[in-house]
Amino acid sequence: MGHRIRNLRNIHHLSQADLAEIIDVSTNYIGQIERGDRKPSLETLVSLCNALHTSMDYMLSDSIDLDEDQVTLDILAKLNTLSLKEKQFFYNTLMNYIHLKEDTDDASST
Repeated sequence: MGHRIRNLRNIHHLSQADLAEIIDVSTNYIGQIERGDRKPSLETLVSLCNALHTSMDYMLSDSIDLDEDQVTLDILAKLNTLSLKEKQFFYNTLMNYIHLKEDTDDASST
């Protein structure tokens, strides 16, 4: 979880001190969480998720390894700043692109 917090913090251009101030903990504590030396309390985890515009699912999931894909992390961070209507528009646009790509791939393979 610590590496996810570090990656998201960097995406949002926050220092450890900035993030610590936002969620009202010490800078040292943020460093300990990022290194995996300490686990955040539930209250701190919720505050981290809110400050970093991410979900608890993402923070707690070990089965999803998005950390290696910086583009995906950037997209997730940006999506979390959008309204529901904007997210729906983005989703529809993405789905249209995927269907168009599939149709193009199918046509070129025949």
